[in-house]
Amino acid sequence: MKNSVIGRRAVIGAALATPFLGCGTRAAETASLISHRYPALEYYADKLKTAVPDMPVDGRLMQATEAIQLQRLGLSASSAQVDLLWANSLSMASFAKSGWLEPLDDLWAKHKDEFNLGDINSGSLAGCSFGGHLYGMPITTNTLLYAYRADLFEDKKLKPATTWEGYIENSKTLNAPPRRYGVTLALKGEMIPNELHAVLNTVGDGWFDKDWRPTFNSVRGIEAIETYKKLTAYCVPGYTSAHNDEHTVNMGQDIAAQGQQWATRCASMDNPDKSHVVGKIAWTVMPAGGKQAMISDMYAISRFSAKNKEKLFIAIATALNEANQRGAAALATPPRSAVLNDPELVKKYRWYPAVAQCLSAGLAMPQLPEFSEASEVIGKRMAQAIVGQMPTKEALDTAATEVVAMLTQRGYYK
Repeated sequence: MKNSVIGRRAVIGAALATPFLGCGTRAAETASLISHRYPALEYYADKLKTAVPDMPVDGRLMQATEAIQLQRLGLSASSAQVDLLWANSLSMASFAKSGWLEPLDDLWAKHKDEFNLGDINSGSLAGCSFGGHLYGMPITTNTLLYAYRADLFEDKKLKPATTWEGYIENSKTLNAPPRRYGVTLALKGEMIPNELHAVLNTVGDGWFDKDWRPTFNSVRGIEAIETYKKLTAYCVPGYTSAHNDEHTVNMGQDIAAQGQQWATRCASMDNPDKSHVVGKIAWTVMPAGGKQAMISDMYAISRFSAKNKEKLFIAIATALNEANQRGAAALATPPRSAVLNDPELVKKYRWYPAVAQCLSAGLAMPQLPEFSEASEVIGKRMAQAIVGQMPTKEALDTAATEVVAMLTQRGYYK
């Protein structure tokens, strides 16, 4: 057992040391960052490097699954070699539950005026919070929007739907296969909970109650899935194998007239190299007041870091200040209202007003640390109900039984 522990520590030390070997004699004073990689995160990682002059940040950027695995490896061993980390809403909840992240409430209050933190959208902050405490500063918050063909709506004298019944009716009216379908749906993998979040939170009673007992199989939850199921009569074929890319293609290639679309995909609608409908797509809030999916990316501080936590916080706040968010406006949805609502940027990125509306109307995914696992089980049963493989009530009750069994094993429901 002793040799096993020593071996595990050696592996952890080697893995965590690898990104930072280039620090030389400054290694002891240099903060580390483990992060996912995409253009916006590369931009902000570069800003972090020199945010605090006497505490440079050296980062290792990689794919999300690899970053989370390496973070979990170090944090579970209480390693002081992890200082700063990128997290999303779901990994943050898991890490915070385990006691691995530094609560930022006091530092946030102390530096709120200095860094104008009150300008950060409340919806973005909700995705960085767990158990009543703030654990991250948002880099960007991706939200689903109601995307629709404004030109087709005008021709048919339609308005964006404010009810799910209206959304279904618009889909029916605009459905003209094989030329064009009334709506695009995506029910592959993790897109299932993303797609169904809005209807479950408006027609239904959401996913869980405050004690993490399932509510998705309530009478209203059954009605929510039945409501969504009606859209399949007017949607692009192959929706059970459609993911985000297929969703984007369906809107951009004039295959669908409306659908849910992530904010990160709006720019491609006006890119003539990728879109046949440049200038024709408009965006608004999903029916019945939104409550659609939102997922925040954030920077967090390891609770086990030996560095000055206030300096680490200042480094994050400096890297994510308003000026830097303006510089990244084309790369990610900025969580600062001053940037989202800037007239010049709105002219350049015409979807910004709708994004701002959706950030205010959206609802973060359930902050159940096990939600990724639970949603796989739930999503499978919901998909079976939507395609008619199981009656809706039976499918949702089965999912509820399976999820309760899993969470009981994890120590819930005491």
